[in-house]
Amino acid sequence: MVVALVVLVLGGFVTDRITRRLRLRRAVTSGRGPVCMLKWPGRDGRWRPGRLAKDADGLLTWTPAPRGTEVALPAELRRTGTREPTWWREALAVNPSSRILEYDAAGEPLLIAVFVNDFDVMAPILGEV
Repeated sequence: MVVALVVLVLGGFVTDRITRRLRLRRAVTSGRGPVCMLKWPGRDGRWRPGRLAKDADGLLTWTPAPRGTEVALPAELRRTGTREPTWWREALAVNPSSRILEYDAAGEPLLIAVFVNDFDVMAPILGEV
């Protein structure tokens, strides 16, 4: 009984990992990009879910979820750091196991929260940024 339960749980875990990677690969190849959260501290100061993608010209675009118009991010993005969410600031709005990428967008801070498992998928999108 215990062995069957362990096999069932391990099978579910492996199936989840395989299907997750397939969904991420499809999202990136279709141009939609993986799900992430974006925050402009200088503007509204809220974390908003959406998808980050790179268009044909190499510009980063972000589409808010569940619906919204596509927003082009500034071309002069410069990465300033990577950190984990802090419990007193972001952990209630962002998954605590995610990583926050800090950027400087034309003198204004920009934060992008990405799941740890999606870091390798975000690398081609945020490659030279």
